[in-house]
Amino acid sequence: MAPLHGIPASPGYAVGPVHVVRRRSIVPVSRSVTEADLPGETVRFREAVDRAQAEIQYLADSLARELGTDEADILASQLLILEDVLIWDATLEVMRKDLVNAEAAFTTAVGDVARNFLQIEDEVFRERVGDLRDVEQRVLRAFTGAGDPGPEVPTVPSVVVAHDLAPSDTAALGRENVLGFLMDVGGTTSHVAILARSLGVPAVVGLGGRALALEPGTQVALDGSIGEVVVDPDRATIDRIHGLARTAAVTNEKLAGLRDLPALTPDGHRVRLMANVEMLLEVDEALARGAEGVGLLRTEFFFFQHQRIPTEEEQVRAYTELVRRMQGRPVVFRTLDVGGDKVSDYLGAKREYNPFLGWRGIRFLLANRALFKTQVRAILRAAAVGQAKLMFPMISGVQELRDAREVCEEAAAELEREGIEHDPDLEIGVMVETPSAVLAADLLAAECDFFSIGTNDLIQYMLAMDRGNSRVSYLYQPLHPAVLRAIDRTVKAAHAAGRWVGLCGEMGAETRLAEVLLGLGLDEISLHGPALPKIKQVIRWTNLSEARSIVDTLLDMPTAEDANAWLADYIARRKRDRVEEGTP
Repeated sequence: MAPLHGIPASPGYAVGPVHVVRRRSIVPVSRSVTEADLPGETVRFREAVDRAQAEIQYLADSLARELGTDEADILASQLLILEDVLIWDATLEVMRKDLVNAEAAFTTAVGDVARNFLQIEDEVFRERVGDLRDVEQRVLRAFTGAGDPGPEVPTVPSVVVAHDLAPSDTAALGRENVLGFLMDVGGTTSHVAILARSLGVPAVVGLGGRALALEPGTQVALDGSIGEVVVDPDRATIDRIHGLARTAAVTNEKLAGLRDLPALTPDGHRVRLMANVEMLLEVDEALARGAEGVGLLRTEFFFFQHQRIPTEEEQVRAYTELVRRMQGRPVVFRTLDVGGDKVSDYLGAKREYNPFLGWRGIRFLLANRALFKTQVRAILRAAAVGQAKLMFPMISGVQELRDAREVCEEAAAELEREGIEHDPDLEIGVMVETPSAVLAADLLAAECDFFSIGTNDLIQYMLAMDRGNSRVSYLYQPLHPAVLRAIDRTVKAAHAAGRWVGLCGEMGAETRLAEVLLGLGLDEISLHGPALPKIKQVIRWTNLSEARSIVDTLLDMPTAEDANAWLADYIARRKRDRVEEGTP
């Protein structure tokens, strides 16, 4: 059988039998109630929620004992969902309005929140629907009083297979006898992926129905590094996977030793390595990998976890907690990047025919000045307890920057008059994501404190392609000469004005591009935590002068194909040289 290919969600290698997990969803029966029944239905709802909370807390405690408190935080969001007054109010409102039983009203309320999340064209937010559905099923089971038996745990070392695993199911499986995970759905930020990385086992997700098609007990060889699964592997394949696992164990042990070391080249050039973060639970993982701070905090999650705009005080609490968790390390807040592909009716953004060229980012914020100022006030207040910076998304020119800075000045002046503690002097930067920002980089640098290059959007705008469109996805080329020249121009403009410049797109996590980014002169690279040690290793063994030579060569390449081929040859040569020199 030809290998199956999915999304590589957690690196590693495993060979073992398949253990299939299937969970039947509960669909509540809707029945009519009278107004006189509502107090009793409310009591039933409270009791079911209390039982569900107790079960989740038990799982969190078990997970903390087995993997540590950092991983147990994955279940903390579920407890917060059950404590959320919005879920409560929405459920009670449905009961009163529709005169239906508590379990049916609860399902309706959760469904409304889930639909709101699914509107967002962002993998991270869409995957948070799993939390909601997991909580929903746990509460529905609690209504029966029977409790949750949990998934069947493998009795021998196995590769766990499922359509998807709820966070609590993943936690209930624990680590004993779990060699790896195969999922039909999910992505790199799903709970299965996060826990698999914490367990140190491979995971391949997004197999589109091919995972559950496997019969229990079927032998598989799993390569989580490239997202490949071989069914009924022969002896040569098994030996190859085992060999890769031994090599990876040695490499990971050496990489772990880099955690507290700086990303410093042999010739003395320092690069700050930061983490891209959406949620609190990602902070500890990033710090464990050696992150020096948060280079991109996507604040959208704080908005979209509810069905309304969070108040200033709610934002202050969330932002302050994250700043405190970083223990003095810098946190770069990106103001709300909503609109276009990330819509929500309660924010006033509507779906558009061409969302990536529409009402999004700073355009949306400046048109919703009160919402914008409230968020800025919250960030200024959170900055009083640690080191914070602020940056604006989708800036296309100086006027937008000036207008945004005016909002910041107004917010700081208001807080000063009100006697509220805040930091009026935090650094303010812009996201460089548009061709106009690249061409006006010198003008922008004169009026801000730093740049952060968002390569995901910059590449699609430079190359006039939608990165979500499979028909043109082949055009998404980080080494396209226009992309490299855009980054080169931006860095030089920032440095000429005495400004530092970082990068926070997916380019930062590609090991093959680490030397290129080093050579481009970036002061800071922000990426997801698991990729950080490998990027640091490449920087620590590469001289800055050599990296600049690489960039000079690539900048002269006429096509992305030429650049990719040349870089692949260069990396192969460097690998051979390191082997000959005895360098790992």
